[in-house]
Amino acid sequence: MTHTVRRATLALLTAGAAAGAVLVPGVAAAAPVRGPDLQVVRSNEPCSGTVVNRGDVVASGVRVQWAGLVFDNTGIGDIAPGGSARFGYIGCGISRSIPVFVIAYAGNGEAYPFDNVAQVNP
Repeated sequence: MTHTVRRATLALLTAGAAAGAVLVPGVAAAAPVRGPDLQVVRSNEPCSGTVVNRGDVVASGVRVQWAGLVFDNTGIGDIAPGGSARFGYIGCGISRSIPVFVIAYAGNGEAYPFDNVAQVNP
């Protein structure tokens, strides 16, 4: 076996092992969240919602953007681990049939960005 073939084989085995570790059920779920993890939650009150930090680090400079009848971007401050912050949005009282989508993001990153967006109206 030549040196090049050995290196290629080692690279393939390493890539295969890494892919196998990713595909094994429960491996990703067992890994602890490192950093802020924001989630947008629909509120029972009209024209409002909540952003929850499910991570283990303070989410600093949290901002929410919403798009519906009106588009806006506003800051809601810092959110401690396990904490939450409420936000209000405009335009929902004009037409309850127009959906409003909200996305939240932190200035110091995001551990799991796939739950940062939610439809909050109707």
